[in-house]
Amino acid sequence: MENNYQLSRIHNYIHGLMSKEEMFQLEKEALEDPFLQDAIDGYRLQNGVDARQLSLLQQRLNRRIENTIATRHAQYYTWQRLAIGAAAGVLFVVLLALLYFKHFNGKAERTTDVTLNEPENLVAIEPLLDGGDATPVDGWKAFEQYLNNQVKDAGNGGEIIINFRIGKDGLPEQIRAEGAPDQALVDEAVRLLQSGGKWQGTKGRLKITFPLKEMKNSIQSNIIKPPHCFGIEKKDSL
Repeated sequence: MENNYQLSRIHNYIHGLMSKEEMFQLEKEALEDPFLQDAIDGYRLQNGVDARQLSLLQQRLNRRIENTIATRHAQYYTWQRLAIGAAAGVLFVVLLALLYFKHFNGKAERTTDVTLNEPENLVAIEPLLDGGDATPVDGWKAFEQYLNNQVKDAGNGGEIIINFRIGKDGLPEQIRAEGAPDQALVDEAVRLLQSGGKWQGTKGRLKITFPLKEMKNSIQSNIIKPPHCFGIEKKDSL
């Protein structure tokens, strides 16, 4: 029935038995399918041929139309899948970007980096080997740490060179300073040597550098008290 219907359409088209709308529809289909146009041209050349003689031609025409429709459907669904996949990929990338900025920006706003500097030695020592062979029993590093822990009042600070001998008990004696340094500086150096640990050797010559008083005050004045530790100072009411 379908084959005869197609043949009858071609027949009616050739003999002018179609309306303008039907002829336009058939011509449109022929433009999209060259095989249909060949069938129309072939029917026009063999005017009046029996429908049974064209059954094979009609079958080929039907198969061609079915294949064309199937190909169009396959292409449509392929592009549709690609479009859906591309949209999903874009949404995934956008989601990752939002999570990244939300996580790292929020963390940066709540976190404050604090750098803790190791405290510098307040007192430095330099053994002068040309004046003796004495060395602290516990080592120079421990002796310098002792000076920093026990220093009290060295006047305005500065450098001082001390000469001394090692007694039988291993403690410094006959301590004297070279030049004419501040007396407070001399007294503090002598006190630290006499109160420190034991030495080995016979005599020693040592340069001790005490921090300048202005530098020490400047370091203390630059210390900022955090408000969360000491509270907020109240202003005097006017």
